[in-house]
Amino acid sequence: MALKEAELRSWRGSDSASEITDLRSWIQLLEKEGELRRIKAEVSPEEELGTIVRKVMAAQGPALLFENIKGYQKNPLGSKVVSGSLAKYRRIATLLGLSPETTNKEMIKACRDGFKKRLAPVQVGGGPVKENIIRGRDIDLDALPVPRWHKWDGGRYINTSCSVVTKDPETGILNVGTYRGMIVPNERNLISCLLIAAQHWGIHYSKYKIGRYPMPAAVVIGFDPILRFCAGTPLPAGTNEYEVASAMRGRPIELVKCETSDLLVPAHAEYVLEGIVSIDQKDLRLEGPFGEYTGYYGGAASLKPTIRVDCISHRNNPIFEGSLEGFRPGWPNETGTFASIAFSAMAWNILETAGVPGVTDVFTSHLNFAANIAVQIHKTYRGQAKQAAAALWASNAAQWMFKNVTVVEEDIDIHNPEEMEWAYAWRVNAEVGDIEFRPGCHGAPLDPSTRLEERDITKFGSGKWCRVLVDATRNWNFQRWEQWNYSVYPPIQVLENDIDEATKKRWDEYGLSDITYKPVMAIDRDDWLKEYYSLRARPTPEEVTEH
Repeated sequence: MALKEAELRSWRGSDSASEITDLRSWIQLLEKEGELRRIKAEVSPEEELGTIVRKVMAAQGPALLFENIKGYQKNPLGSKVVSGSLAKYRRIATLLGLSPETTNKEMIKACRDGFKKRLAPVQVGGGPVKENIIRGRDIDLDALPVPRWHKWDGGRYINTSCSVVTKDPETGILNVGTYRGMIVPNERNLISCLLIAAQHWGIHYSKYKIGRYPMPAAVVIGFDPILRFCAGTPLPAGTNEYEVASAMRGRPIELVKCETSDLLVPAHAEYVLEGIVSIDQKDLRLEGPFGEYTGYYGGAASLKPTIRVDCISHRNNPIFEGSLEGFRPGWPNETGTFASIAFSAMAWNILETAGVPGVTDVFTSHLNFAANIAVQIHKTYRGQAKQAAAALWASNAAQWMFKNVTVVEEDIDIHNPEEMEWAYAWRVNAEVGDIEFRPGCHGAPLDPSTRLEERDITKFGSGKWCRVLVDATRNWNFQRWEQWNYSVYPPIQVLENDIDEATKKRWDEYGLSDITYKPVMAIDRDDWLKEYYSLRARPTPEEVTEH
């Protein structure tokens, strides 16, 4: 959907968001809002930097800009590293042009709308990223201040918060995605990459292999984070992420042509690494393991395709941006944080496009990269939960996501773990079909719950999952009972409105003025929910009969 001028204005968001044009303006904005800390002490890129980032993110602290990287002081290819800028929900809200206090559900709704919009980027003749150009034998990736994020990483991972640009050789549509890549030790210009066939650049790569020629690629590092937000989200195949990011920013992103190909890259990027992905087996190099998003080391060292970097363009005094991956309880990170918003919005749009009715909310937490996802529905027919799960499993995003789908009704807040646990306890019974399995599906090759030999991407092209649906809605196969006003489920215990109001009026008289009752579940705050899921099924004293 192309944007009109009025819609453009609505997506420019706050005045603060309109200031963001590149990584540097984002850093300035975060610093102005007290959300960034400059680290002036000398810090080693070998594990020390990653450890600091880990502890600060765990404390829900600010983004970090390291200005004194050991061994890289006065380095023309960069002496600064920024990390963690998207590691808090309030910073995601700022990125989207919303109030920092915006709820997750409201951010998800905003992204649902944003992901549907398109605005063409604009190609310009030059930009800051062209201030310095290095070619051929002068290239040395070790000259970039790339950290070793985790102790047992197979190498220095340069592709973490990057965007990799490729082009479909048949349609000409660009893809901008985030894919991990490691500097190959002792080779000045090679990046070994985890390249999955079902990913968008993997689909492009397969087409280039059929044509028997290498795939041009450009790795972009340090840019407007709205593009990183879109590039890190598995939008539908054929989507040009530049168009989505431009629409969400409210103005066209400025792009420049690469030096060695016709690929287009952000004119205000900090770095662009141009090259080709070889289709020749002799160019494979070891990649892995890496401290991955699962919280485990992902992928044993194995031979992977490589990007041969033939040209580096960069700004003066460039700032390297990297992401410390891996999240688990007590260890949040920025990928998990922004993914919980972006992936929830994307999944909701998938359900809408597939024609699943009655979806009222979708959410995946920051801990699981949408391996687990919850869908809230207004249930109107039997099998509606199965339809929702099937739609998610059939999408292109299912390569990495939607292993376990839980569906609840609208009286359960899917953002509240206590309510989800309550629903799982009293609305799920495996014996009556509330848990269903779909074995033998493709899935994430980094999931350690799948045997290592079953997730060999060289052999199988993907991992292997048994997908699970947990239907935590009321079971419509149950008998309807007269004593529950012909409902399939007994009514939820609630406070009747008349006695609730009466006790409110006498609360001080009871001597309880220092005690405040705050309803948690929506059914205690919303009269319609209270009536629909409880009061209309009031228990009756009549003789129990089946209906």
